[in-house]
Amino acid sequence: MNIQTIVKLSNKYGSDPELVLAGGGNTSIKDEETLFVKASGTELSDITGKGFVGMSRKGIEEIFHKKYPEDDKAREAAVLADLMAARLDPDGESRPSVETLLHGLFVHTLVLHLHPALINGLTCGSDGERAARRLFGDKALWIPACRPGYSLAMLCRNSMESYKKETGRDAQIMFLQNHGVFFAADTEKEIDSLLSYVLDTLKNAAVREPDLSQGIVDTEALRLSERIRGLAPGIKHVIYDGSIEAKRFSESREKALPLLAPLTPDHIVYCRAYPLFVGSEAELEDGFKRYLEKYGVLPRIIILRGTGFFAAGETGREADLARLLFLDAIKTAVYAESFGGVLHMSEKLTDFIVNWEAESYRQKKSI
Repeated sequence: MNIQTIVKLSNKYGSDPELVLAGGGNTSIKDEETLFVKASGTELSDITGKGFVGMSRKGIEEIFHKKYPEDDKAREAAVLADLMAARLDPDGESRPSVETLLHGLFVHTLVLHLHPALINGLTCGSDGERAARRLFGDKALWIPACRPGYSLAMLCRNSMESYKKETGRDAQIMFLQNHGVFFAADTEKEIDSLLSYVLDTLKNAAVREPDLSQGIVDTEALRLSERIRGLAPGIKHVIYDGSIEAKRFSESREKALPLLAPLTPDHIVYCRAYPLFVGSEAELEDGFKRYLEKYGVLPRIIILRGTGFFAAGETGREADLARLLFLDAIKTAVYAESFGGVLHMSEKLTDFIVNWEAESYRQKKSI
C-alpha cells in the first residue's frame, strides 16, 4: 500500500472548489490489515501523508459487533473511544474522520467521500431517492437520512449487505440523503470514472445552473455590513454577498424558505443550523435579540429582504467559511429544484448534529 496514492487523489479532488469546501470530504486507502483515513478537521487540498490516521481493520470491525449504550452521547463517546483505541498509534494526537466506520465497510482499496452541491441537489431533493433510482438504477445505493456516527454506519452495513445479495456486486456508489456520496474502487482511474459518471448524469438532469455572479457592491451594502458588525461583540467580521441567486432567495421570506433550515451537516458546522431572515434594516437589532434568545448563539448568516445575505463571524476565516458554505447551500437548493424541491434535515437530526461532539471537534479544527 502506497500512502502517496491517497495523498495525490485527495489533493486533486480537494483543490476543486466545485467538489470540496473547507475541511469537507474525506478519503482512505486500505489493505487487508490496515486502513489510512483522513484525520478529522484536515483539509484534502493540502493534506500530506501525516494527515492520515492509520487504523487496524480488525479493530474497526470489532466495533460493529459490540453492544453500545442507547443514549446518543454515551454511545458516540464509547464508539469514539474504541475508534481511538483502534489506531495504529493509540497514543497519537490525530483523530480519525467521523466517517471512518463507513470507509471500513467498503471492500475496495480507495474510498472518496464528497458532498458537492450538484450531488447534494439530488440527496437533498424531495424526490431524490426516486430520481436516483431512475438515473442510476442498481449502480448506486441510496441510504435514507440517519443520525451520523455509529447509527449511520450500522444502517450502511446492513444496506450494503442487502445490496450485494440483490445485485451480486459490492457497492461502489452510495448516496446518503442530506449528506453526500461515497465512491469506492481499487484504482484512481476507477474513482475518476465513477465520479465523472455521476456528475455528468446529474448535470444532464439539472433543469438550470445556479447563477452566483456578483453585482457591484455599493456603499449601502458596505454600510449595512458595518451596522451588523456593531450589533454584537462576538461579530467582528461581516462579508456581504449580493449574487444573483442570493438576491433572488432574499426577495421574501417565502422565497427564502429553502434556505431557512439546514440541508447538510456541513451547512450546520460552518453556517449554524438556521439563518436569520429580516424584512428590513429596522428589524436587525430585534432580530438579533430574538435569535440569541432562541438559539443561545449569534447568527452566522443574515438574510436581508431584497438585498442578499451577510456572513458574520468572530474571525475573518469564520465569516468567509460561512459565506462559502451558504453559497453552497444556495447552489444545492437550486439543483434540488430538478429533484422535487428542497428536503431539509429533520429537526431531530439537526439537533443531533448541533450537539454532536464530533462535529464540534471538526469545527474547532477547521476554523
